[in-house]
Amino acid sequence: MKLVLFLCALLLVSISINVVVFTKLDKAKVELQTAINNQAVLEKTIQEQNEQIKLALEQAKKTAQQIQALNTQYTQSQAQVTKLRNKFANFNLEGMAMTEPKVLEGKVNRASARVIENLTNITDPEQFDEKVIDTTVSIN
Repeated sequence: MKLVLFLCALLLVSISINVVVFTKLDKAKVELQTAINNQAVLEKTIQEQNEQIKLALEQAKKTAQQIQALNTQYTQSQAQVTKLRNKFANFNLEGMAMTEPKVLEGKVNRASARVIENLTNITDPEQFDEKVIDTTVSIN
């Protein structure tokens, strides 16, 4: 009888241990699956961030190229400004206005007319509209 009670107690202890072990094993399986899911999300996020970094680097290269082009244009513009300043430095406009006012007046009028024409052309809101150009010439 004692042996049967001992075996029953041993069986109960064994069942209890198995229940505890299986419960912890199930919990460990859930934690493992959560870790696997988290790793998949992390890998996907890293891949997306790597793609974003690649795009940002490409955009930075394009921006650097644009900056280089603008710097080149700026250098060319500065050279042109220097050239124009040197041209004007060679002229004594005050003396010319005193000695030959009609010549200077004609030059100023022609230059003003060109400036007005250029301003009119570049500020024309219809300059980008597609127009049919009449290439026929009529002689009167």
